Amino acid sequence: MADLNDLLESYYDEIDPASRLRLLEEYLAAAGDSDPAGAYRKALYEYRCTDPANPERKVDKFMLAFLDYLYLFRSSKVFPSRHVKEVLKTLRGLELDEKVHTDPLFAEAFSLEVRNAVKRYFDTCKSDSYHRKFFGVTASGADEKEKQRCLDAFRMSYGLAERLGIEEEMALFCRAVGDEYRLSRADGLTLKEAYRNYTKGAKG
Repeated sequence: MADLNDLLESYYDEIDPASRLRLLEEYLAAAGDSDPAGAYRKALYEYRCTDPANPERKVDKFMLAFLDYLYLFRSSKVFPSRHVKEVLKTLRGLELDEKVHTDPLFAEAFSLEVRNAVKRYFDTCKSDSYHRKFFGVTASGADEKEKQRCLDAFRMSYGLAERLGIEEEMALFCRAVGDEYRLSRADGLTLKEAYRNYTKGAKG
């Protein structure tokens, strides 16, 4: 039997939904009642990957939330407060359980799920279709993609939270995004440091 920690690590490292489900089921079967957050981990997966209206449809609600947050960041320069309720509603949907704010084990499970989704988002940033220029005709170079990856990660997390004045409410989400970004860099530069380097203090 595989070690429980190894199974859980593999689950959060895997970005293919079907493979993740197999790993999760193997982990839950092995863990039994020893993981108080086991049912929550399963609920997060099901919420993230299931469309109740069409169970056969493949979805990733965390990835969709990232795209929604990026859109709201761009559209919130004027009257940002009008987007607060929408952002918080989306965030509460992702969290699923208020215990993420009171129970460290639930907070960790949520953070790891966010980080897995960020890892999957970053994987899409490697594709030729990511950040294409000139109305989608020309592919971006590696350095341009890396810059845009940083801008996206910051804007969907810390940037949006600061602009809307909901840093406390989004703190757990933002830290998870930041942690995954930092670990994705060979130099270990933090998301805020990289963003400042790329924008040189400019906003947006």
